Amino acid sequence: MNSPAQDYRNGLPQEEVESRKVPFWGRAVGAVLFSIIFVLMIFFVSSTADLFLLHEHETPRITIEFSDGISAAVIGVLCYWLVRLHQERRQHLRHKLEVIADMNHHVRNALQVISLTSHGKTKEEIAAIRESVGRIQWALKELLPKI
Repeated sequence: MNSPAQDYRNGLPQEEVESRKVPFWGRAVGAVLFSIIFVLMIFFVSSTADLFLLHEHETPRITIEFSDGISAAVIGVLCYWLVRLHQERRQHLRHKLEVIADMNHHVRNALQVISLTSHGKTKEEIAAIRESVGRIQWALKELLPKI
């Protein structure tokens, strides 16, 4: 039976399960709230620029173009930030898949050696089985934590 600190769904310690939870900004509600905050921020910056320029008695055309320029710059920075975040996530996922593929390769090779032996009748076969088991343990210990 699992201890109270174990998650019954997957046998992981509770601390590890909590660390794997999706952060608030990664959920749909967080993304919507994040978008609303940025929309309000862009509106506030644009409106402040309009009020400042109109207060300085600039022509409406200059005011509108300056405000549009500020809004475009803020939106451009936000788009760049989102694209970089997306690229970093893809790179991280690609790295995880490479580690999983490497892990699969090592475990399959070790299991193939074990399956081809006739369950250790000679010392060489027993040594091959132990070596294969050691390679599986190495792969599990060294490669899986990299994910």
